[in-house]
Amino acid sequence: MTTDAHVILRADGVSISYRDYRPDGPARATSMLVHGLASSGLQFEQDAEYLRQQGFRVLVPDLRGHGQSGVPEGPIKPADFSIAVLAADLLAVLDHAQVSRVHWVGNSLGGILALHVLGTPDVERLQSLALFGTCFALQLPNRVGSLLPLAFLPGKSMTSGLTAWMTTASPTGRQAVAAAIRQLNVPAAAAVASAVRSYDFCDNALRFDAPLLVLRGGRDRLVNLGLNKQIGQFAGRPNFTRIDLPQAGHCANLDMPAPFRAALEAHWTR
Repeated sequence: MTTDAHVILRADGVSISYRDYRPDGPARATSMLVHGLASSGLQFEQDAEYLRQQGFRVLVPDLRGHGQSGVPEGPIKPADFSIAVLAADLLAVLDHAQVSRVHWVGNSLGGILALHVLGTPDVERLQSLALFGTCFALQLPNRVGSLLPLAFLPGKSMTSGLTAWMTTASPTGRQAVAAAIRQLNVPAAAAVASAVRSYDFCDNALRFDAPLLVLRGGRDRLVNLGLNKQIGQFAGRPNFTRIDLPQAGHCANLDMPAPFRAALEAHWTR
């Protein structure tokens, strides 16, 4: 088994980092685990290792401005961090990895980017989609982006520790969250927050006919305020599965790793 770190250069000069976890022998399938806002691929390190041992190839990218990935030179511009731009970065990762079809797993922002792709010709590249911590539509105030930097006024060290403590009770999960926060480009994250504050991808998801899984964390209360109103549209659809993880918060993979991984394996073999 091998794990390779790759960096690809986008047309705007931004470097996008991803890790490629390969099993021994032919892979059963390829998945891509995509983190959310203010996180990084570190969130999925243990999941990727487990899934590789089960015979899956796993791609784990860092979104631009997060983890080991970069940002454009010069002042941060919102246009460089739009949903479409971030989604295109991930499609470029698939191209670089020579993956034509993938099981996409998205947490929060990582799921939003997938929902955008569902409305483009690249929808054919998604063999399946699994979402957690993601709403199908969202409408937040205009000031969301400008408020995010305020959380970092005490300094990254204090903010990283507090965010990790609030995100998960898992000790290893807290380490991953804290490390991701320390790596975060805060102005870039604020630009992303502004870009994703308002969207509606319900129709994209309703047109998607490949397997669609929603993992609903019982403790992800803010997301569930919106998700609970939207999810009824998918009830009874043959491609749709909902699994509740009652003890999980926004990062369900950190709170309930065994049920999370089991749900993905079942989803991918549907």
